[in-house]
Amino acid sequence: MALVLAAEPAPIGGQLRGGIYVRSDSDRTTVISPRAHVRQQLGSPQTQLDISYSLDAWTSASVDIRTAATPIVRENRHEGVVGVERERGNAAWAASYRFSHEPDYLANSATLGGKLDLAQRTITFAGRLFGALDRVGRSGDPTFREPLRAGGAQVSATFVLTKTTLLQFAYELRGALGYMASPYRFVAVGSGDGLCNETAEFCLPEVHPRRRSRHAWVLRGRQALHRKVSLGATYRFYYDSWQLRSHTASVDLAVMPARGATLALEYRHYAQSSAFFYRSRYMAPGPGGYFTRDRELSSLGSQRLALHGVYARPLKRGSVEVGALVAGTRIGYDDFVGLSRVFALELSAMLGGRY
Repeated sequence: MALVLAAEPAPIGGQLRGGIYVRSDSDRTTVISPRAHVRQQLGSPQTQLDISYSLDAWTSASVDIRTAATPIVRENRHEGVVGVERERGNAAWAASYRFSHEPDYLANSATLGGKLDLAQRTITFAGRLFGALDRVGRSGDPTFREPLRAGGAQVSATFVLTKTTLLQFAYELRGALGYMASPYRFVAVGSGDGLCNETAEFCLPEVHPRRRSRHAWVLRGRQALHRKVSLGATYRFYYDSWQLRSHTASVDLAVMPARGATLALEYRHYAQSSAFFYRSRYMAPGPGGYFTRDRELSSLGSQRLALHGVYARPLKRGSVEVGALVAGTRIGYDDFVGLSRVFALELSAMLGGRY
């Protein structure tokens, strides 16, 4: 995500934004997500109330659904987040609660974070704790209920090295305990083509480990090249207890073509290995008795190119903001039966303002 080159105008009383996000891919999956966000002062500019709502209208006839002989699936997911932030001197803290609901999944999570500015605000230390309690269900089966608990922490340090250079280090630890498979995916065992069809000896519900720990290290930098041009770069390394490793590298160029306007072009490259129990074809259950049909646990890579912009027009009191994004992604699967690549298009638009 590109950083705005100039400091945002000081808020007057609050901020209101609405938008829509659309993603469609070649695997016959479409997501339409209207979103709303309001941020309001509570008594003073140092205390802010933050409320957001989003709806994900999901339609899919992807390879996962087709190979399970299931018709096209349509689902809606509703999510609401409420939070409060408080600044005091060179320190700040924030707390939030998130609730998400869909026909077969219920999610609750809470976050508590804080930050501290030192050395005349040239060094910032930040931390965050979070926990979640989810319930996994299965449509058409009211007796199927599986818990999933998760939690973790994130710490970061940001340095203003020069008047034109920023550098950030971050580390994140996450852990999950409970049901992490999909109740809708089935795995062919003893099948030559790896698909659940008449040639499969067995077609069994997938089984995943019930524990997973995740680690991520991030290095991020930004350099101003001109008063209205800056270049950013990010590298992220990820490793988890399922022996899945990933590397993410991104670079973006942001410019201010006019007063109040910011344009950014971003490229991101991603590559990951497979989980230790993933197989494209199972002649017997995998290591530990686990087996999966989750393509996100296979070896894969992706490339994403995005162009996004924001324009803010000042008014006598506050401002009006508009924004838009267009992005294209190519995902390549190295060893997944039935699907070798997916092309995706993302579009979004935003309208908002400060008051």
